[in-house]
Amino acid sequence: MRDIIMHIHEHPCQLVLALTGGGAGAIDLLLRYGGGSATVLEALVPYSSKALDELIGKKPEKYASPVTVRAMAMAAYRRALSLAGNDEVVADKGLMGVAASCKLSVGEDEREGREHKIFVAIQSFDRTLVRTLILRKERSREEEEYLATCMIVDSIAKECSWTGNLLLEELLHGDEVVEEREATASKEVAQMLALPDNIMNSLDLVSDVVQFDLGSETVTEKPEIIFSGSFDPCHKNHIQMAEQAFNKLGKKVHFEISLTNVDKPPIDLISLRERLDSLRKYKDEVFFGGVFLTVAPLFVQKVNLFENATFIIGADTANRLFKIRYYRNVEDMRDMLQYFRNKNTHFLVFQRKGVDIYLEPEILDICEVVPLADYLDNGTSSTSIRKELYKDE
Repeated sequence: MRDIIMHIHEHPCQLVLALTGGGAGAIDLLLRYGGGSATVLEALVPYSSKALDELIGKKPEKYASPVTVRAMAMAAYRRALSLAGNDEVVADKGLMGVAASCKLSVGEDEREGREHKIFVAIQSFDRTLVRTLILRKERSREEEEYLATCMIVDSIAKECSWTGNLLLEELLHGDEVVEEREATASKEVAQMLALPDNIMNSLDLVSDVVQFDLGSETVTEKPEIIFSGSFDPCHKNHIQMAEQAFNKLGKKVHFEISLTNVDKPPIDLISLRERLDSLRKYKDEVFFGGVFLTVAPLFVQKVNLFENATFIIGADTANRLFKIRYYRNVEDMRDMLQYFRNKNTHFLVFQRKGVDIYLEPEILDICEVVPLADYLDNGTSSTSIRKELYKDE
C-alpha cells in the first residue's frame, strides 16, 4: 500500500477527489504517508443527494451509475483546473478529477437481489475513463468499503504509470472483473474543455468552434441552418425536424453540440462519443451538413458564432427563449431580440405533442412555426430513450 501511494505522490499529477461515501478511505490513504500535499488539491464527499445534485448541476437519473460518476469526475476536473493555476500542469495532462459512486451493503434492511456495484471515473485533459465492478461475493459493509478504497487507489496508480501489483488483485472473487470504458479527445476539443469559466461564459467565442469529422464531407460553406441540441441521443424526431428544415429552406442542416451547459460541468468524453455516434448514422443523408462542437450553451452565444443563420428549435426551447419571465425584465428580453435581429438570426420552431407554444407578436418577424400537421411528432424524447438504455445500470 505504501509503495503505491508514494509512487502516486512522486508522479507529477494533481487531483481533486469527489467520493460519495463509499471508498472515502482513499482520502485517508493518500494523506497517510506524507507527501499528499503534492498530489491532493481537494477532496469532496458529496454524501447527501442534494450535495451530489449541486456538484453535477442536476438530479441524476441514477445516483450510482457510470453516467453519474463520469459527471462527478468532470466536475472534479473542472475544480482542479481552478485550483491548480498552472498552465504547465494542464498541458502535461497532470490534472485529474477522480470520482467514485457505489451501491454497497446496507445490512439487514437490504432487499433481496440488490446488486452491489462500485463505479470509479477519472477525467484528465483529453481522456475520460470509467471502471465498473459488480460484486458477486457476499461481504460485510466494511469489506466492501475497503474494496472501493482499493479500486480508487488502483485507478489513480494506473494513471500514474504504476506497473506493480494492484491492491484489488487478490481481493476479488473469480467471477468479479473490473470492466473499463474510455474515450479520448483531440487537442482542440480538450483545450475547449479546459477553458476557464470566465472565458466559457464570454460572448467572444468565435475561435472556439470545432468541426467534428464523422467521416462525411468537410463543410466548406458557411452553415446557414443550425440544429443545436444535446442529442443525448439523437432520435427519430430530431431527424424529422432536420429533414423538414432541409426541404423547406433548401439548405443542409448542421448540428451543433455545446460541450458546456449552464450551471453544469461540461459533458465527459464518453458521453460526447455516444452523442456523436447517434448522429453518425445519418452522415450520408441528403440533409446532413456536418457537426460543430462549441462551448456556447446560450443562444446569445450561438448567434455570435453562426451569424446569418436559421436555428432549428423545439417548442420547449421556444417557450424558454421568448418568454419574459425568463429574463430580469422586459428590456432585457427586447435587447436580446434586437441582438438576434442585428445578427440576422431566425428560428424555425417545431411544435411538440402536448406542448403549447406561446410567441409574442413582436417576435414573429424572426420566427416561423412548423405545425404538427407538417411534422409527425410521436412524443419520443431523449430522456425516455436514456431511461431505457440505462435501466440495468
